[in-house]
Amino acid sequence: MAEQNLLTLWDWLSLIVYVIVVVALGSRFIRRQTTAEHYFTADGTIPGWAAGMSMFATLLSSFLFIGFPGHTYQFNWEVLMQQFMVPFIVVAVAIFIIPQYRSVVKISAYEYLEQRFGYFARVYGTIGFLTGHFVKIGVVLSAMSLALNSITGWNQDAILIALGLTTIAYTFAGGMEGVIWTDVLQGFLMMFAGFVTIFVILFVASPDGPAAIWNVVTTDDKLKLINPEFSMTDRTVWVIVWMGIFHFGSRYATDQTMVQRYLTASSLREARKGALVSVVACMIVWITFSMIGTLLYGFYQLHPERLGAAIAKGDQVFPYFIGRELPPGLTGLVLAGLFAATMSTLSSDLNSFSACVVSDFYDRFRKGRSETARLLVSRISVVAVGICAVALAAWITRNSGGLMNFVLDAWAAVGAVFGGGVLAAFFLGFFCPRANRRGLYPALIVGIVFVAWCYLTSNEWLPLPESLSILKYRWHEWWLMGFSNVLVFALGYGLSVLLPAGNRASAPRTP
Repeated sequence: MAEQNLLTLWDWLSLIVYVIVVVALGSRFIRRQTTAEHYFTADGTIPGWAAGMSMFATLLSSFLFIGFPGHTYQFNWEVLMQQFMVPFIVVAVAIFIIPQYRSVVKISAYEYLEQRFGYFARVYGTIGFLTGHFVKIGVVLSAMSLALNSITGWNQDAILIALGLTTIAYTFAGGMEGVIWTDVLQGFLMMFAGFVTIFVILFVASPDGPAAIWNVVTTDDKLKLINPEFSMTDRTVWVIVWMGIFHFGSRYATDQTMVQRYLTASSLREARKGALVSVVACMIVWITFSMIGTLLYGFYQLHPERLGAAIAKGDQVFPYFIGRELPPGLTGLVLAGLFAATMSTLSSDLNSFSACVVSDFYDRFRKGRSETARLLVSRISVVAVGICAVALAAWITRNSGGLMNFVLDAWAAVGAVFGGGVLAAFFLGFFCPRANRRGLYPALIVGIVFVAWCYLTSNEWLPLPESLSILKYRWHEWWLMGFSNVLVFALGYGLSVLLPAGNRASAPRTP
């Protein structure tokens, strides 16, 4: 924890101006929120480039500021192979999947699953999304509070409450329209913070200059991208690429936060443009913040006396540099970028969470309700989820770093168990006309049992007798998301062929 508040007057001014602008911009659209559809999709009036910047800002979070520099500081660039799968995925999604969503979906991505396979499939997809993203909101908030506490010494509970209430306020008021335009601002601010930091590391903080830092980086092989060895148990390039394909395939093809942005675009062409803009922006920022960690390694190898003795992990290095090496004024701007990375993710998740609550549950069981009632429920959902997420984050920050790792592992496990077959379900619907609910439902159950068994046995939560040890899952857990989706897809299609029947999604209309 920082012993003192390291912010100057100029840093405070930067942060105050940022907060005022974000709240004003997000609340500017409050008068337009007259229906739930506008609150969640802006009635399809958003230009593609803005939707794309919002997708980019939604994908990133405080982990961008902490995780990427921390990982490349401590290790190398191998894990970036996961991110390098995104361009191929996005092109395929733009060509084949976005048109289908714009044809048959009004608010929730999981409407498609009900049209194609029935309500159980819709509930399965929705619960997977809600569970995973609720935990994500809490973890992102807690990471933000930990980073700010280490830089400024501010009380973590105060950070959580202030950040949470600010984000809830403009999400509550402006709906998706307010979320998107604040995301645009926050996205550009994240880029600016990254570029400024690299400039400071190379040309301001180090008296040795960029050549000396670069020499250390290349000599110690910190830019290594590929480990060609094949292993099912170690984290080599093969499991990293595999995980990237299925993780980002699920995000771009099935995640509510992304699908909503496809629906906000003014046309199919603009929606596709938005997806492509998002991947370009993501690649720029992923590379930028990975480079920050690599350059910080070179900087502190040259100047080890400037690194605090209490810094034990890579994740602590960038926040430490922000608080002690950036010039006055720039510290506030970079902190505003950290705020932006967190708030853009939170606002998107809150609005999408609310969209699923209203579209997938409230509208079904309270049919015929007025637009006033639907809009009220939408906003109540934003507030309720936001408050609960702040409480979850406060609980996480009160536990040790080991428990934080447990939370992240549990988040991955929950996503695999409750959402491990969602990508397969959507792909069966999109690309397999013979697929039906009789085939999908048993396949989803088998997928859930398979993933749960793998997690329980690999983590020794379910000890097996020696005679059954052959059934223990022994491979790297990053294989599981792909394995479960492949299993559900293959079994779902096979059973559908054997048990023909079911309902088809409505034919796509011309976008």
